[in-house]
Amino acid sequence: MTVNQEGGASLQLATIAPHRGDLAVASTVADWEAAIVDWLANISSDRTRKAYIDAWRDFAGFAGKPSPATIDQSDVIAYRFHLKTAISPATGRPYSQSTINQRLSALSSFFTFAKERGLRPDNPVDGVGREAISPYGKATWMSAKRGEDVAFVGAIDPTTEQGKRDRAIMLLYLTGAFRVAEVAQLRIGNLRRQGRRLFITYRRKGGEEEEVPVAQEAAEALDAYLATREGLTDDSPLFVATERGRRAAAAIGRYDAGEEKPLTTRSIRYLVDTYATKVFGPGHGIRPHSLRHTAAQAALLEGRSATDVSRLLKHKSMAITTIYLHATDEGEEETVGALGRRYGSLATS
Repeated sequence: MTVNQEGGASLQLATIAPHRGDLAVASTVADWEAAIVDWLANISSDRTRKAYIDAWRDFAGFAGKPSPATIDQSDVIAYRFHLKTAISPATGRPYSQSTINQRLSALSSFFTFAKERGLRPDNPVDGVGREAISPYGKATWMSAKRGEDVAFVGAIDPTTEQGKRDRAIMLLYLTGAFRVAEVAQLRIGNLRRQGRRLFITYRRKGGEEEEVPVAQEAAEALDAYLATREGLTDDSPLFVATERGRRAAAAIGRYDAGEEKPLTTRSIRYLVDTYATKVFGPGHGIRPHSLRHTAAQAALLEGRSATDVSRLLKHKSMAITTIYLHATDEGEEETVGALGRRYGSLATS
């Protein structure tokens, strides 16, 4: 049995339990197969589903147990220790704590599902420690106080086809505080007009759909870009490669003649890096998610409350927003700068 996922990923029962005959320890092979299929189908986010599949494959290879029914807490603890001491083959660096926590979440998710199905009496991930981390500990952003965000948008040439597209993309991020994938997956059918107002329906992290208003400036930039394209339907990707980009991709077999594919998150990361390098020089550290942090700080600068910012970011808890804003607070940097200027005067006297 194979479950196919977006991007060609798949999960075979043998991936979790290499020795199929031993699955009868707790239930039938069909019971476990059905649990795997339904567990994956119950995950609404394609990205999360793929990450969970990858996590299971890695754990199965490490544990070497014949069946999910024979996994115990000691196996999970050993796996956690392995991840904390091993080097990731993908990055060549130690696994981050967020990656380790994600792997454990994948295991816990499946065992919780299996427990609810009555396939085993417990969840062996319960009680396995996970280190609390701040996902915003290494946040990067452009300073709204210093006008860095305005300079970033100003680096885009709005007179070209690509410039019109890129300006619309960046203004959506900076005014809507979207995550990179939320914009990359948009299609024309996600737009809804109401008089002069424009709304976008998008899929949030976690798979929920939500409709939000678009800032007038971003809507105007989007209209200017869409005016450069023809034959649009509801299924047309909102942002696509330019004609020059499509020709280059077709030359290496990535596009068929006349095909339109949505810009990938990788392409958007490249665009953000290109404009940030133009403004700040190499080594700037600005990424698409930096624009989300920038939007939060700019909203505060424009007089919006922390509650307003929390709604903009679609956080489920104000506590998360507080951590988020603390991670991007410029107060400490300004204090350090003031002290530096105090003592820097000694060098010029």
